[in-house]
Amino acid sequence: MTSEKIPITEQANELTRDLDISESLEMARLFRQADAQLFAGYGGCHALADPENVAACARLAIDAAKTIQAKDKGVIFLSGAGTSGRFAQMLARQFNRLLKTAHFDPVFKPLVAGGNLALVKAQEGAEDDPGQAARDLDLRLPQDTESIFYVGITCGLAAPYTAGQLHRLENDKRAVRVLLGFNPIDRARNVRIEGWDRTFADVVRQQVADGSLTVLNPVYGPEAVLGSTRMKGGSATKIVLDAIFFTALELVGASEPEKGSKRAESGDPRSVERRVLQLLRRYRETVAHVYEQIDVIESLIREGGSALRKGGKISYLGRETAGIVGLIDASECVPTFGANHEDVRGHLRGGWKELLDEDSDYSSSGPEFQIDFESFEKNKLPDLAKGDLVMGIAIGEVGANTRLLLEHAGKTRATTGVLLIAAVPPAKSDLVEGVDFMHTVIVPSLGFAPGVLNLAELALKLCLNALSTGAHVQIGKVYENRMIDLRISNNKLYFRAIRTICLLTGAKEETARLALHRAVYKRDALSPEETDAPPSAIIQAGTTASRVVPIALLLAMGGITYDQAAEQLARDPVPRRVIKQTLEKAVEAAE
Repeated sequence: MTSEKIPITEQANELTRDLDISESLEMARLFRQADAQLFAGYGGCHALADPENVAACARLAIDAAKTIQAKDKGVIFLSGAGTSGRFAQMLARQFNRLLKTAHFDPVFKPLVAGGNLALVKAQEGAEDDPGQAARDLDLRLPQDTESIFYVGITCGLAAPYTAGQLHRLENDKRAVRVLLGFNPIDRARNVRIEGWDRTFADVVRQQVADGSLTVLNPVYGPEAVLGSTRMKGGSATKIVLDAIFFTALELVGASEPEKGSKRAESGDPRSVERRVLQLLRRYRETVAHVYEQIDVIESLIREGGSALRKGGKISYLGRETAGIVGLIDASECVPTFGANHEDVRGHLRGGWKELLDEDSDYSSSGPEFQIDFESFEKNKLPDLAKGDLVMGIAIGEVGANTRLLLEHAGKTRATTGVLLIAAVPPAKSDLVEGVDFMHTVIVPSLGFAPGVLNLAELALKLCLNALSTGAHVQIGKVYENRMIDLRISNNKLYFRAIRTICLLTGAKEETARLALHRAVYKRDALSPEETDAPPSAIIQAGTTASRVVPIALLLAMGGITYDQAAEQLARDPVPRRVIKQTLEKAVEAAE
């Protein structure tokens, strides 16, 4: 770990350093500043709408169109882990629906580390096995395929899952290989992957050197919360892939451009570039409009924070892609903030069948996988209490089923509300009566074309990210702007935890590593096996442990036992205050 350059996605954002001591309105403004970097870029690196990224996206749109035209002989893989995998699933679903409506073969196939269950709940260590990643690819690859278009998504250029699949396709002449991430190539993770003979950087360097890999890596700078790539990383993933594949769909006639826009011509690369740039500009405009309504963002943060501070739970209710965006936001809170799975839950009308766009249902896998409206009505509604927040989320209009569940929830002691993304202010008949609040965010357009809601989906994502992130900040899950109560559920988070301990305490790497192991095993005297445990063992032991990194921070400073550290954090859940008090006591004792 010490030999690699710190990835930009793993650095703290100077803009948001005081996030943990900010009020709701200040938080909203800090999120606005950080998200402005999506298009402003960072340092001397190229940004989303810079010429090199636009030109690369245009070339890939032309290549993707050829794969679509190969019909049942072509396949487009969108692959990733965590947030990247969830957006791969969501976007593949949307693109396939457009293709089927236009009587094309649905060629998009999502690959998600950990399988479909990972769409709702992170599967421990799933992204760390490059061998399983290659097997996942082979299982979804038809034998008679003649054209393969593969996009591996890893925001930090780090996921072994992506490395394994890039390596698997390395000598396949049928394949166009694309790596999508948001660090410079020289910041790709250069740590040996456990159980493999190479690093992520090894794979990338080799394939870039031989010219077989296209790397899309516009740099948007550090996240508002260190390492939380569900925020700008998820947004940038959606923006880039939408720009590429909507352009490709237009090139083959599977999607019509919106009124007033000219279709790109496949024989004119410059016209394709102009279309890609136009779509990127539409997203920039959408982000700006969302944050012009800063009062709504502030209210959402305040309402979400109030729920969690009172020990309540937050439930999203939505249909179609609005509900899916809610599911994604909720599913990310557990690994990001070390939250309980019930703290923020998403419920989707139609459940798994709607999410996967196929006749599959994983509800029997456990309570956390019961995501449909019926499950909310049966299992959640009767237990709603004061402090709970039930929020309908919608694009365009609020559905009848969502309204009905909100009406039932309103008869309990829970707070109820609505977040609506719309292109025009709602008419009086569109308002939802009986709820405690109704917020409407107005955007210039819902999508690139009639019936397409991709712009509104991003607006909704920004709002929900602000709500859930701000709420968890307010209950002590963040130190300055660093996630410190994360779950050690994969290789990436293991090394992130050690780096965080080093940065915040000044401890050496070995001291930080041992403090983390003590916090995971919940004791001060470690056995030799526990002391030298590999990341996989810590992941297995630490996934269900709570407050691991906050406790490890205190242990790394020395002079304190595990029990004492846990007791201090139980008294005051805000780690910044506890650490400050601990340091002050250490100074007094030294004097």
